[in-house]
Amino acid sequence: MRPKSRGRIRLTGPNPDDPVQIEANTLSHPDDLKAAIACAELCREIGNSAALRPFTKREVMPGNLRGAALEDFIRDATATYFHQTCTAKMGRDSMSVVDAQLKVYGIENLRIADGSIMPRVTTGNTMAPCIVIGERAGEILRTVHKLSAVEAYSDQRAALR
Repeated sequence: MRPKSRGRIRLTGPNPDDPVQIEANTLSHPDDLKAAIACAELCREIGNSAALRPFTKREVMPGNLRGAALEDFIRDATATYFHQTCTAKMGRDSMSVVDAQLKVYGIENLRIADGSIMPRVTTGNTMAPCIVIGERAGEILRTVHKLSAVEAYSDQRAALR
């Protein structure tokens, strides 16, 4: 739940429409692979337990793999839920991109309000924290622009038409 592997996002060109290159680097840190192996072994132990025998016929995956073969299986089977976060973290250290008002350091009139500002990966689904970030962004913008919630809602609806 707290991966040590770190990925990168890189620009591929100078234009806003140029795609970005995403290097997830999943399981690049040895501790992450060790944790994934421990999880696979625990799941196998539970699935093959006497208590579950009446409900199962046989182990389908990964099978009786050990060592490098189990590592290869885990590397090949690992997938993302596309909940990457923390690429523009909020904070005050040298790696931080966004301040507490969601403003990007060094760029005027630019704020970020999505999962990228999370300073650490959450241990659950990212939807709830993203909703909180969006709500907070709304509060900040209403305050800065001296809008009531009703005015902000009306402006938002007009923009969608």
